[in-house]
Parts: sequence; C-alpha cells; structure tokens
Amino acid sequence: MINSTYLYSFLTFISICSIFYLFLNFRPGKNEENNKKLLKNLLEGLDMELPEELKALDNSSTDAQKLS
Repeated sequence: MINSTYLYSFLTFISICSIFYLFLNFRPGKNEENNKKLLKNLLEGLDMELPEELKALDNSSTDAQKLS
C-alpha cells in the first residue's frame, strides 16, 4: 500500500499546481485588457465612435505578433 505521507505530498503538490495554473490564466487585469481590446475591435467594426480610453489602448502586442 502507498505510504500516506507520499499520498498527502502528491495531493498537496497537485493542489498547489492547480492554484498556480488558475491564477495565471484567470488574472483580473488580463481579462479586463482583453475585454477592452474586444470592445475596441467591435466598435471599430460597427464604425462607431471610440471613447477616449479605448482610443489610447495600444495594440502593439498584436502588431508585433503579426510581424513575426
């Protein structure tokens, strides 16, 4: 039978990895930035006027990916 110490260590390790994964993929700032980019693209597609906050939004990260 598996020693309980190893089992607890393994479960603890899996829990920490899961929390770390969730933290990296569901950061509030990341979601807010993606939402702003999505809204800007939507408003530009509908030929509507952009608010000042969205006009200042820089798409340099997506432009750098297009050049590669």
